[in-house]
Amino acid sequence: MDRVPDTTSFETEPRPLSGSVVLVVDDDEDIRTFLLALFADHGAGLCEAADGDEAMEMAREKRPDIITLDLSMPGRDGVTTFSDLRADPLTADIPICVVTGHPEFRKVLYERPVPAPEGFVTKPVNPDELVRTVRRILALRSRSRSRRR
Repeated sequence: MDRVPDTTSFETEPRPLSGSVVLVVDDDEDIRTFLLALFADHGAGLCEAADGDEAMEMAREKRPDIITLDLSMPGRDGVTTFSDLRADPLTADIPICVVTGHPEFRKVLYERPVPAPEGFVTKPVNPDELVRTVRRILALRSRSRSRRR
């Protein structure tokens, strides 16, 4: 008689981003949907924004654990949004992982008079790389917070 494998352990193991809230900011609805599904599959709580103005509002209101930020957006672009997030006392301490198809923008961000982003991932996104990067950023943030206590 063939035995069915026990899969209950798979269901009870914590997912890598459980307990964390990710704000996904991207003007491309398909990319935003992909990133939201990716983070949801790894247990994250989610919120989203389609532009820089909405990102500022959501970051202030929801206080996510991390923000993924596209740089090339209409209106308030990602570079301006990045600087504004860093300058706002309500959002300055939220880690930011830039997710962009324009790696040349990296230099622009690092030349800003505000702290650099905690992560930088280029499009097309490698899902494993993005999840690893977000997990690393959250782990470092958690360690630095526990040291301050």
